[in-house]
Amino acid sequence: MISKAWIKKLFKEISLWTQEGIIRPEQADRIKQKYSEALAYNRLVSTVFILGSVLIGLGIILFVASNWQYIGRPFKIALIFCCILAFNITGYYFRFEKGKSAKLGEALLFIGAISFGAGIWLIAQMFNIQYNYANGVLYWMIGILPAVFLLRSQPILILSSLLLPVWLGVAIADDYHKIIYSFFILQAVILYLAYREKQKAALIISIIATGIWLTHYFYLRLEPTRQLAVNIHLLYTNLFIAYGFILYYLGMWHYRNNNFASFSIVYKLFGIVFIFINNYSLTFVQHYRDFYDRVGQQAKSVYMPVDVLIIYLFYLLAGMLFLNFIFKLKSEENLKEAKAVLAFLFIQVIAMHLWPFSDKIISASYNVVLFAEIVTFLYLSYLLNEEYIFRLSLYIFALDVLTRYFDAFWKILPRSLFFMIGGVILVAGGIYMEKKRKSIEERMKNKAAGQTA
Repeated sequence: MISKAWIKKLFKEISLWTQEGIIRPEQADRIKQKYSEALAYNRLVSTVFILGSVLIGLGIILFVASNWQYIGRPFKIALIFCCILAFNITGYYFRFEKGKSAKLGEALLFIGAISFGAGIWLIAQMFNIQYNYANGVLYWMIGILPAVFLLRSQPILILSSLLLPVWLGVAIADDYHKIIYSFFILQAVILYLAYREKQKAALIISIIATGIWLTHYFYLRLEPTRQLAVNIHLLYTNLFIAYGFILYYLGMWHYRNNNFASFSIVYKLFGIVFIFINNYSLTFVQHYRDFYDRVGQQAKSVYMPVDVLIIYLFYLLAGMLFLNFIFKLKSEENLKEAKAVLAFLFIQVIAMHLWPFSDKIISASYNVVLFAEIVTFLYLSYLLNEEYIFRLSLYIFALDVLTRYFDAFWKILPRSLFFMIGGVILVAGGIYMEKKRKSIEERMKNKAAGQTA
């Protein structure tokens, strides 16, 4: 079965062969077209099998549910276990027997995992077992993880990783004031499997689940500060900005690790998202103006409580990691990247301490910080040939420009003129940005091809 990673490597080699004159450009185009079609076909087949498996599973569940009251209890239990065993055995047969369809086997194993989850609730309902939804999701996840360990099924790994944030969310809803530390045991298992299988989707979901846990944890930890004159929004956003810097460091670390270099872009993109989005939310003066109106001058007399030390710990951890990284780096480009990110980390810490002075001062400072970070990451992404980061930075830049336009002219211009001018600016700016994006990305590709040669 042809993989996406294999085809990417082949396309790089084809570009080198073309530059060295080994093959002609028209031959290179024909080879690329052939393998692009093969990759597209593999994706189509995988999608069809997985979609078909989901529909079959849903159909079985609906059929049993609609006739549930007419079926005896022993037959119900037998039906549940037979479905689970049948799907897993046939899935194993097609997945591992030589000459059979591995994609169909994966789909059948996936149905078996869904059937297992459905069976948990059906058996609990039959015997009137007292349970909550969080435990049901937890048992489902634990029950299908052995299939990932033993059969190395990536669809079931993705399903398990999806169940992790679902379980966490339901558990939080059941007992909001309880901090769920057991989350990290399951998180460690999912991450281990994601790294073992080099599964990006599972890693992405795990990072999102960690963000949910941190949101709940910090909310409970910082809730007592609501009684004090402390800007809670500023605290939350800085916590996640610091978390974004840690993720970005992990992206740089993975880039140097040949075995997991493909995970680098995942960590970097999430790191930039946390940094940009939280900084963007801090650019609005309303967050500070409403706060000062509510608490008055008391806001300037009370500073951060002891619990907020965790923000400094996050920033300190990120700073130490980058400093340690800088001393070990040899590549000039990576050294520039690490130094630039570390510099902005210090700037973030300084900006956080401006809030007692004036709502306009801190809002303006975060506008400057956000703009400077966008420009810096645009430069770094070009320097390092990272198209995804370049595009993300460009989109955030467009969002920031549009927001500032609304802030500046919404009350000044008549509504019709406001929308007409805004539309013209967006269309013209979009055309210009698209041209520049294509031009810069083309230069990035040529630069990457030259470095490979």
